[in-house]
Amino acid sequence: MVIMEKWIDLIKQKLTSWLVGFIKLLPNLVVATLVFILFFFVAKFLRRIVYRLLLKISGKPSISGLFSSIFYIILLFIGLFVSLQLLHLEKTVSSLLAGAGIIGLALGFAFQDLTANFISGVFIIFRKPFDVGNIIDTNGFIGVVEEIQLRSTTIRTFQGLHIMLPNKDIFQKPITNYSLSGDRRVDISLTLPGKTKPAEVEPTIRKALAGIAKTSDGREPEILFTDYNGDTLKLEVHCWIDNAVEKGYFDTRDKIIRQVHAALTPAT
Repeated sequence: MVIMEKWIDLIKQKLTSWLVGFIKLLPNLVVATLVFILFFFVAKFLRRIVYRLLLKISGKPSISGLFSSIFYIILLFIGLFVSLQLLHLEKTVSSLLAGAGIIGLALGFAFQDLTANFISGVFIIFRKPFDVGNIIDTNGFIGVVEEIQLRSTTIRTFQGLHIMLPNKDIFQKPITNYSLSGDRRVDISLTLPGKTKPAEVEPTIRKALAGIAKTSDGREPEILFTDYNGDTLKLEVHCWIDNAVEKGYFDTRDKIIRQVHAALTPAT
């Protein structure tokens, strides 16, 4: 019985000390709780503002929602750390920070490619080297951009294929955005018999090209003789077209070849 009474006394003393400590800590606990609630509502309010601001800048709801949520979570963590400091739980704060750092480092190594694609996608969306509807050439594919996501970009090629390219590959390699250039030159190389007279063949070619659409600034087609070795006469035809039209380059090139061939065949 004596031993049992001692154990009961120890338990009572322990519970009493805990109760006293809780009562002493109660004011700080109330303040810490109020501080965290304040951070919660402030973070919720600022998340909406950040979302609207990013939506105006990027025009992408997915990007705006992602970064506004990250901003919201960061503010909540700050509120949590401040609340723990008010409760004099510095060791807990240090442990949380150390644990977060280790977890972040491990996740960074585990998802290197995913992280690289994500960061590249963010750069692409904000820097806008191309946009949806643009005709681009990258990684050996030419086509129209149909969708830009955080991880990948979808391109529809002129063959009707949908290609999903990782944003990392697009960001790290050269990109040709044909839609950013209002004008594009179509080059056609011709080889004619050496007996052909330039003064006679040039007007024939110009007449054949008269029906081909010119660029907005009215550039005329160029006919340049590039080589002559006695047996052959070589020349190039340069025509400027509106590059914003999908397949405009290929259609114009085909039209030039057909019309020049039809004009020169009877004479040669």
